[in-house]
Amino acid sequence: MRIVEAINALPLAGLLSVVALGYALSRLSVRGISLGPAGATLFVALCLGHLGVQVTGATGPSAGAVSLGALGFALFIYSVGFDAAPHFMASFRERRGFGFVGVAVAVNVLAFAGALAAARAFDLGGSAAAGLLAGALTSTPTYAAAAEVAPDPTALSVAFALTYPFGLVGIVLLVQVLPRLGAAPFAVGGSLDGPEPKPARDAPLGRSPELSRSFEVHEEDAIGRPLRELALPARTGCVLSRVRRGTRVWIPDGETVLEAGDVVTAVGRLAPLRRFEKRVGPEIVEPGLARSGLVARRVEVHRDEATRRTLEQLGLIHRFHCVVTRIERGAQWLEPDAAVVLAHGDVLEVVGRPDAVREAAGFLGRLEPTLQETDLAVWAGGLVAGLLLGAVKLPVFGVEIGLGTAGGLLVAGLLLGWRQRLGPFRTFVPREARQLVRDFGILLFIGETGLEAGAGMGATLGSAGAVIFAAGAAVNAVAVLGALALARRLLGLRPVDAWGSIAGGLTSSAALQTVRRACDSNEVAISYAAAYAVASVLATGAGPLLVVLAR
Repeated sequence: MRIVEAINALPLAGLLSVVALGYALSRLSVRGISLGPAGATLFVALCLGHLGVQVTGATGPSAGAVSLGALGFALFIYSVGFDAAPHFMASFRERRGFGFVGVAVAVNVLAFAGALAAARAFDLGGSAAAGLLAGALTSTPTYAAAAEVAPDPTALSVAFALTYPFGLVGIVLLVQVLPRLGAAPFAVGGSLDGPEPKPARDAPLGRSPELSRSFEVHEEDAIGRPLRELALPARTGCVLSRVRRGTRVWIPDGETVLEAGDVVTAVGRLAPLRRFEKRVGPEIVEPGLARSGLVARRVEVHRDEATRRTLEQLGLIHRFHCVVTRIERGAQWLEPDAAVVLAHGDVLEVVGRPDAVREAAGFLGRLEPTLQETDLAVWAGGLVAGLLLGAVKLPVFGVEIGLGTAGGLLVAGLLLGWRQRLGPFRTFVPREARQLVRDFGILLFIGETGLEAGAGMGATLGSAGAVIFAAGAAVNAVAVLGALALARRLLGLRPVDAWGSIAGGLTSSAALQTVRRACDSNEVAISYAAAYAVASVLATGAGPLLVVLAR
């Protein structure tokens, strides 16, 4: 084919085409479910590789140079450790976190045991078994780490591609079906653990889509009553961040009484803001608040005095005259309700006077730098340290054992992501930069391995395709059902925490969204973040181990 020949004639063209097409495909969804960037990219890579598209030019492995896929692998695994570090360490500090960690461990152990049993029962081999495990867990860290030691990369990639769709859809179906059958049901109306319904919320998912809007107080029900009595956050889902009365601008507290003509600023999603407008008054354009002297800064929570306590207990409004408008936990956003318990590694958006925000930051942890710049010397040095650590091998009973490249990079990422500072050097990396490096790295790696595996996938599909797909479905179901039984019967977790921990154990954002819609609460992000951090580390080590044991 002329198009294939033209692509193969240009270095990088084939690999970058896979990344572009795969990411575009991942944007398509059916009833809110999509293949995701990793699954879609692997699907495109296998198809194009089967048609003859190759990784060519100076970047290809055949050229003798380190491939872009290898670079992507290093960046991804290193970023997994970096992102997981705050909540990985915090999971072992909080009593409640041990339950979430236990469920995440159960998900991964059951899935590992199921994949190993299937490999031995059907003689699948280590590579196919690792791909089956990665797909059943929808875990790209498992796939990436296994690829380092897999003797048959084609079997690994094809098994991952076959089982990934069910791993993605299976948990979503179970979350929707099992509660209706009486297994860890979500109460009608969104209640977390009882029959009394809680107010509906529109908590943001993934990247925060909150808006900041100003309203003039006109509604009679809002005039002359303290904010504590109005309970606007609970009734509307919005946070009141500031009030202007004439030329005076201040951070309100529960005793603030609104007057007719006051201008208030609220933060929330579009639907909650419309509810806020109906209770308070019409939306207006208020450029004056931008010059009010108030600032919004991101503060990272790391002091023990601020963790494991609710926002109400911390009393930031009374202590510092500051208000929390958003809480970032991992890749999720939580509504800053008074009952939200802060965890180590949370990032808060705090609004107030500059000096007050600095005082609040000192009480909570530290301010994130306003200059969103990464110290590349420290960050790249961490990569080198991870590679060197992975190369170390120690003799144990006559056998040389080491962490390997994946393990070394993961440990280096965990340490740098946890400490945030090495002497005079900061290890801070902006969230957007971490996300770009992590996503682009894994897509490069998957694209390259998928293209190379595509040419030989026909033989794998013909010999064991049906067995691998069925085994992947069984592994996914066993892991979810077993972890659910542990969470509910032995650990006594609430349904929202049980399902959130399972979604985190599977490292599945699609499952997280399904659980949040089912329980109508953003509390699921709490258990998800703790379980996800631990599962990311476990899944990275599970892939190479399964390759060895299932040979």
